[in-house]
This record gives sequence, structure tokens and C-alpha cells, in this order.
Amino acid sequence: MKLLLFIFISISIGASVSGQSKSDDKERDKAFYSATNKWFSAWKLVSKNIYKIHRVRPVDFVFFDDKYVYSTSTTTIKNGTEVKGCSLMNLSLKWKKTIHNDSIILPDKSVVPIGLMSFAAEIPNEINKSFFVMPLPGFWQMSGVTSKELGLDNLVTGVFIHEFSHAQQMQNFGKRMTLFEKQNNFDIEFSDDIVQNIFSDDSNYLKLYNEEVQSFYQSLQSLTIDTVLVKDALRLMTQRQAKYFKGKYASLKEIDNFFLTMEGLGQYSMYLWLTNPRGGNIKKSTAIQGVRRGGNWWSQDEGFALFLILDKLSKPNNWAKKMFGYKIENVIGLIGQLL
Repeated sequence: MKLLLFIFISISIGASVSGQSKSDDKERDKAFYSATNKWFSAWKLVSKNIYKIHRVRPVDFVFFDDKYVYSTSTTTIKNGTEVKGCSLMNLSLKWKKTIHNDSIILPDKSVVPIGLMSFAAEIPNEINKSFFVMPLPGFWQMSGVTSKELGLDNLVTGVFIHEFSHAQQMQNFGKRMTLFEKQNNFDIEFSDDIVQNIFSDDSNYLKLYNEEVQSFYQSLQSLTIDTVLVKDALRLMTQRQAKYFKGKYASLKEIDNFFLTMEGLGQYSMYLWLTNPRGGNIKKSTAIQGVRRGGNWWSQDEGFALFLILDKLSKPNNWAKKMFGYKIENVIGLIGQLL
């Protein structure tokens, strides 16, 4: 009797755990589908309705929670379980999932530990094809990420839009960034934060930079743009770059303008969705605060201001296709042409 009772209890517990596991997996799959459906719809809204760009370039996606990785890449998941997933505009996507055991093989064959990260990168030997990596919303929540102005769900959707915009620029900005990295060595990691990482401890530089950024944002306070303030801010920018970007830092002027354009476009794309009635439907002033995130990241914060100014001077469908085309457009140059 005791043996039979033990077997019965063991079977009952096993069935319960199995049932809980299946239920948990279904909830995870549902959360994956719901998140990617919202993110893809958000990009479609910005791309088709605002930028008037109706196709996306090829991308391999890698999304994950604390247990599973969901991917369209056969490098990331060679085997695995097929799972219902979304397609994006002209991209018909086939999805699989597998347990990641705290690390992921990316489409470029590198291996990274699971963590809070979101980025796009080139796939070697694949022409104009990128991959995109991002945690699912539950992972962000577990990591303690918050936004008082936007709410976590809107913030994470905005992050997707920002980073996915980079995935659509591998044929122009991506290639140029790779070239910059090969041609320059500042004894510091090359990234969009390169200028900030070099000069953030220089109080004189910081004073000039802050005055410049404040002038750009102040020019946006009224319904019509204050072109006098914009010209003053551009003059301050020219002076800052001339004073500090010389000698071994001479190439930083071009790099600074490059990252202001690239990162600014990502922030602006995020803002477009946040403020759209069919998107986040958030008040513009609140969205600006939320996108700026306290101004902690220089290239994103100043670049965002520059695109808000460009937006006041010209509709995005006039210049967006060029930003996602094969040439490098400079937001500062575009503004200068329109003043």
C-alpha cells in the first residue's frame, strides 16, 4: 500500500508540474507574440504612414525572456520548436524557440550572455542584411526598468523602434560606422557614445555642450521654430567642435555629426510613434521628456533635438527615404539648407 501510494503521489506531482510547465510555456509564447506584434505594428505605422517607406530590408530577429530564445535565425536556433510568430511588412518570417541556458548564439556566430541589451548589427558575408537582438517586455520588467513619463510598455516599444531603425541603415550608416572604427583609434571603445566617453570629465567642454543643447531645445518652445536660437546653437556647435576636435581628435567632427544623425533619427522615430494617435497617443511635451531620459546620453539627446528642429522645417517624407537609403545624410547639413 505504501509503495502504491508513493507511486500515486509521484505521478500526481509529475502531472501537476508538467501541466504548470505547459501552461507557463503557453503564457511565454503568448507574451512573445503579443510583444512582437505590437513592435512590428509600431514600425509599420512609422515607416509606411509617416516616412512613406513601404518595405523593410532583411533582418534576422533574436528575442528572449529569462528562459527561451525566439528567433528567425538558423544560426541562433539550429533545431528547436516551431512557434507562431508575426511577419513584418514584406518579410515573411519563420520562428522557432529553444531554451537558452543563459547564453545565446547570435546570427554572426558570436555568443553573448543573457542580459539587458538591445541592438542591431551586420551579419558578416550577408549583403545589407542585419540581425536584431532584444529582450521581451517581461525581462525589462524583471530588470527594474521604468519610465514615469512613458510607462514601461511604451518605453520598450520605443526602444524597439529606435534600434530597428539602425537595422534598416546597414547599407549606409552601418558601413560608414565600420569604416570609422577601422580608421580611428582613440584608446577607448568605439561607439555612439565616443565623444561623451572622451570629454565627459572636462568641465569646460561640458559647459559648452550644455549651452548648445539647451539652445536647440529652447528653439522648439513655441509653435513656430525660433530660427535665431537655432543659428546661435549651430554656431556654438561649430565653436565647440573647432576648439576640441583637433590634433588626434580631428576626425571627431565628422564622427560627432554622424552619430548625432544616426542616434537622433532613432530617438525621433521613437517619438513619432509615441505621439501618434494610433501609436502611444502621448502628449508631445511628455513624450519629449520620456525620450530624453534626463539627457544622459549625449548623441541621442542632442540628435533628437536636431530632428525635432528638422521636423519643424520640413516634413519627414521629404528626407526620410534618404536617411534609409544608400547615402549618408547629415541632419546638421539638412537644417542648414532650410534655415
